[in-house]
Amino acid sequence: MVIYKPLSDAKPPPPADSPFLAPSTSTHSYVSCDSGTSFTNYDTEPSFYEKSVPYDKYMVDVPRKAATPSNSSQVDILSTFAESNAHQSLEDVQLQSATGFGVGLFCLGAETLIGYPFIVLRRQCQLNVWCKARDLSPWLMLKAVFQIQQRQGSKALWKGLTCQMMLEGIQLTTETAISQVTDFPKELPSYTEGLSPCLGYIGLKAASTIITLPILSSVLLDTVQAESARYESATPMSCIKDAMFRLAGQGSSYQYRLLVPLHQLIIPTVLYSLSWDVISQLVHSFVLKLSKRKQSQQSDGNKRPSKHSLVDTVWPELVSGTVHCFIADLTLLPLEIVMNRLHVQGTRAIVDNVLDAKNVIPYQSSYNTAAQCVESLIETEGVTSLWKGLSAVLLQYTLRFTVIHTVKLVWITVKRNVY
Repeated sequence: MVIYKPLSDAKPPPPADSPFLAPSTSTHSYVSCDSGTSFTNYDTEPSFYEKSVPYDKYMVDVPRKAATPSNSSQVDILSTFAESNAHQSLEDVQLQSATGFGVGLFCLGAETLIGYPFIVLRRQCQLNVWCKARDLSPWLMLKAVFQIQQRQGSKALWKGLTCQMMLEGIQLTTETAISQVTDFPKELPSYTEGLSPCLGYIGLKAASTIITLPILSSVLLDTVQAESARYESATPMSCIKDAMFRLAGQGSSYQYRLLVPLHQLIIPTVLYSLSWDVISQLVHSFVLKLSKRKQSQQSDGNKRPSKHSLVDTVWPELVSGTVHCFIADLTLLPLEIVMNRLHVQGTRAIVDNVLDAKNVIPYQSSYNTAAQCVESLIETEGVTSLWKGLSAVLLQYTLRFTVIHTVKLVWITVKRNVY
């Protein structure tokens, strides 16, 4: 309730045991309000009016008593306690954010180091024209991992990792630069935003893929090339050098034959890259919505609103990130086989034989177009050849899910014992 009182009607201050605050020492100060409301006037002209201020606006969790010397210290202690609790809550939020970032970064690094060998095996399976998809069981993939490690060393399973990371960094930088110049969205826009943002998104992804196309060809070759057939280690500088040779139409420093021109690789590569991004973002959004809906249902079922812990905020993002990558890789596996074979054709690549990891085999093909590659795959190797590398995909994401849930269980156990 708002009360206006002229200064001419000022009354003497209330006694010490009054439920209202004592007035200030100002010359024209007074308190005049109904129960629970107080104000202090300023040194003004008598014709001015003072608007009352609610008591609870400035006092938090303080009993409605006068600020006498006996309880003024209590007011200060309570105010300090409230401020310290708020500061501690902010520190908890910052600590939780930093911890979540660290956990996510650790899981990403662990997933990359553990899952990358199966990316190498998957690409080598896709280039093996003598094996059948049904022969490439998960058990055979695990056996090939140990045999290749024993024969060629541990670095054979992580060959081309630095080049792959360099490629992803260049793609991210290229997309960011194009987005800054053209205002094209980097993320998939909603259908409600209209056609223009969607076309801009497609143009951005296509442009970044075309710009990094020579580097992609060089990275794929470094990934599948057997260690015993290398005359130098795969490094980012050697990758860029081979990309320059490929861009100049000379293939690479190996002087290759039957090389597919870069302009014929644009359509399958852009189609794969764009489809992967669209599928992954749609699946990521869908899985994340399901996780949030499940959390909201659990909160509604409780009598008290539950606080969102680190597990509730970080792990849905990690799980949805792994699920969308798995769905995208699994769905586009046939297109990936066609793209990889066209990129590596004419490079005289020598890959590890996953059926017998003690030997290596050359990759030889003479495809002119992507359609011819698909027809040849179906006629000579069967329809199931389009799913070569499926076992490696399943093992890769099984390990990724295992890492995520292991870190989650460790975090819950540590938090329970420590806190």
